[in-house]
Amino acid sequence: MGSLVDFNQLLCDFLTNPIIYFLIVFGFAVAVAVVLPIPIEVALIFALTAADLGLFTAALIAVALGKAVGAWLVFLLGVKVEGAMHRWSERSKIVERILKALEKFVRLTGSIGLFILLSIPFMSDTAVLYFYALFNEEGKAIDRRQFILTNFLAGISRVSLFFIFAVALFREWMQVPAC
Repeated sequence: MGSLVDFNQLLCDFLTNPIIYFLIVFGFAVAVAVVLPIPIEVALIFALTAADLGLFTAALIAVALGKAVGAWLVFLLGVKVEGAMHRWSERSKIVERILKALEKFVRLTGSIGLFILLSIPFMSDTAVLYFYALFNEEGKAIDRRQFILTNFLAGISRVSLFFIFAVALFREWMQVPAC
């Protein structure tokens, strides 16, 4: 029982350190952008319950930077895979039409559409990023810099919205310290 209490205290010590918390959330944000189809808000619960401005700031910056790095990786993958998708779509007129319609959607909504979708708390970043990266017409509908910057700004927006809504909804619950 003593070792479990020690481990819990060690974990709390790590999580209350803004630098360690930043690194954990940053790594998680990159993973969420690239491979994990779960919302980033899972990593923000501790900062929310701790009600610590340092942890909030670390989370905000870590999510924004992690989403930007993840977006860069997904963008590169999308540009590489898109050629194969076009070659494959030439086999079927229906698939080709669907591909063109999806590319048109990305072109019309652009960075604004990407920003809005990625700013929605609890939205899957992974699905949205791959959608916009794969149907980005050779990286020209949204160029790489716009793609990365949009993800960075959406990370700031999303974390801010999450904390604002969570504080408004769970004010009494948050008065209890987590560690």
